[in-house]
Amino acid sequence: MGDVLFEIDPDVNVVETGFPDVLLVCSKLDVNPVYNRARGSEYGFVENIIPVHGVLRDPGGLGEVLGRLVSAGEKVKVRVRALGVRGLSTRVWAEAVSHLKGMGAVVDRDAEVCVHVVLLKDAIIVGKAPCKPVFK
Repeated sequence: MGDVLFEIDPDVNVVETGFPDVLLVCSKLDVNPVYNRARGSEYGFVENIIPVHGVLRDPGGLGEVLGRLVSAGEKVKVRVRALGVRGLSTRVWAEAVSHLKGMGAVVDRDAEVCVHVVLLKDAIIVGKAPCKPVFK
């Protein structure tokens, strides 16, 4: 993954999260062109690529990040994945759904666009991308 992105950002950094098969790719460039480049490239095996639109230390800032990502009337699905954190995913999912509905978004489990919330030990990562996984 780093080799593909190195062409557009020589300072790209791939960081291990401590969880099998989960890497963070850090770039100083805007997230969308980096995501589109990564998503459109071929790899040995990549299950999914999620752009990082926000990194939080606690769920308190979730509403602010969601407000930047989702528009009123937009249809989205909420996916929460907890890695190394127990008992938080249900609460974060409910908070995300509440924020989205409160701002006029339509939360629909059949939506083609997902708000991904990944809970790690020390961070909450939020991104918006197609729900269909990338298998490469």
